[in-house]
Amino acid sequence: MARRIVLDTDMGSDVDDALCLALALASPEIELVAVTHVTQDTHFRARISRRLLEMAGRGDVPVYAGRGAPFDGTDSRFVWFGNEGKGIIDDTGDELVEEEDAVDALLRLLAAEPGLEVVAVGPMTNLAAALDRKPEIASSIGMLTIMGGHIREIAYAGKVLPPGVDYNLCSDAAASLRVLRCGAPTRLVTGDVTLKTWMTNRDLQRIEAAAGELRGALAAAVREWTPIMYRLFGGGDPDQPDANVAFLHDPLALASVFDESFCRFEDLEIEPVMVDGVFRTLERERATPDTFTMRCAVDVDASRFRDFFVDRVVSL
Repeated sequence: MARRIVLDTDMGSDVDDALCLALALASPEIELVAVTHVTQDTHFRARISRRLLEMAGRGDVPVYAGRGAPFDGTDSRFVWFGNEGKGIIDDTGDELVEEEDAVDALLRLLAAEPGLEVVAVGPMTNLAAALDRKPEIASSIGMLTIMGGHIREIAYAGKVLPPGVDYNLCSDAAASLRVLRCGAPTRLVTGDVTLKTWMTNRDLQRIEAAAGELRGALAAAVREWTPIMYRLFGGGDPDQPDANVAFLHDPLALASVFDESFCRFEDLEIEPVMVDGVFRTLERERATPDTFTMRCAVDVDASRFRDFFVDRVVSL
């Protein structure tokens, strides 16, 4: 039986959200119930998802615009790079977005279907707002899979990166504290693992060669994103055949819902906490009143997952 999920996403900035949605649509193990959107112009983000769904022949999946500002009302650290929607939609489009707010939709869906799973691949703002209104919904979530967190060393391109590179959880720390302390069963696919997994130029050319409107849009969005990614993270020559053109952060989290074998998972005691003003997910040796047992990815078979992902997208 397919796993029924709600995908909560900041679609449109890092291209991995679009790649994640494509993987969900290409995976019979997943039944996509709804897509909710978070950070800044969430109506525009929802339009991007709506267009991708239409390209895949899945216009039946509802999309909801959610919270644009951080949970605690402080100044936003949410990003907007300017590449949002390029290659997928244009300013003349009229993609339909549901009138219901994403937080209301989450509360309604979880109340109607206890055990529904949530896959959160953006900041935790929508979920925190839902929990703030009805804390009891934590017991309705079958599994909360989060792309975010920093448990062990984050390294890429010969550099050790600071904890704040965990954008999804650090950009709205108050929301992350609220969600990761709610007691819902939680699976973390953390940045120290996902930064090991990316798509290459060769993979992108294979997707482009498969043709089709959706694959063409995904490829165009990747091309828009790659130079931004190199400005943020550095690296070698992005034009080389085996160069990284897009991290697969969010697709890896999504795939873990139905197949944990891509990663090595451990049940760890995690303390969600602020350290020097930065949200952290600290691993503790034993349980304390401040820790929560979470299912955590600690390593990944990067090449196997990349091949799986590309095969799935090509098969769309």
